[in-house]
Amino acid sequence: LVDLPVAVLFMLAMGAVSVYGVVLAGWSSRSPYALLGGLRSAAQVVSYEIAMGLSFVAIFLFAGTLSTSEIVKAQEQTWFAVLLIPSFLVYVVCMFGEAARIPFDLPEGEGELVGGFQTEYSSSLKFALIMMGEYLHTFTASGIAVTLFLGGWRAPFPISLWDGANQGWWPVLWFFIKFVLTFCFIVWVRASLPRVRYDQLMSLGWKVLIPVNLAWILLVAAVRNVVVNDGNRTIGIGLGVVIVIGALAIWMRFDTV
Repeated sequence: LVDLPVAVLFMLAMGAVSVYGVVLAGWSSRSPYALLGGLRSAAQVVSYEIAMGLSFVAIFLFAGTLSTSEIVKAQEQTWFAVLLIPSFLVYVVCMFGEAARIPFDLPEGEGELVGGFQTEYSSSLKFALIMMGEYLHTFTASGIAVTLFLGGWRAPFPISLWDGANQGWWPVLWFFIKFVLTFCFIVWVRASLPRVRYDQLMSLGWKVLIPVNLAWILLVAAVRNVVVNDGNRTIGIGLGVVIVIGALAIWMRFDTV
């Protein structure tokens, strides 16, 4: 209800705080399976929170602000999901890791930990509250994806060519449609992909997503500097090529460790 100038940072902070409930739920039930599920959740959120935060940096560079309304306004011509597609893909992966959804639902891990942190809450109101919190996290992740990458409440092309497409109650409809489609994608992935191993989960977060994100941020910053400040294009392009080659070399080095 309040257009904060640092709204994205506020959302990241609230997402990071959510792990406390999962850890306490697993620890307080005095079950080894639940405790392992809580510890897995803490490690997973820490790993993917970094990559998710880095995926937003390219948006901040292009929009020049951390306000969600200004970020949506910056997508008037082109959605950031198209303009900054590597950041969007990284966010999609981190979205599943943050919300602990398949294929990254290792904190629950029915095949390994019975039910993870919610093993001892299988038939009570506490289990219902845990599931409600999990789906609320998923709804929030979908809303963030729509706001930061899919144009927010602005009408999609070619409907945006109509002058009244973004006036009145129409923006509410566009946001709701995008939100529903994003959540349907999450449900579709849950029904389609198998669960990954825990070492694969951590390797993806630390050895792939973070290095790729850092290289992409440097490339976006170099290109943005050339476009905004009308700098030397040869230097900008050369710097971008060097950054990409260095990122590939680092990734290959990590992949062999």
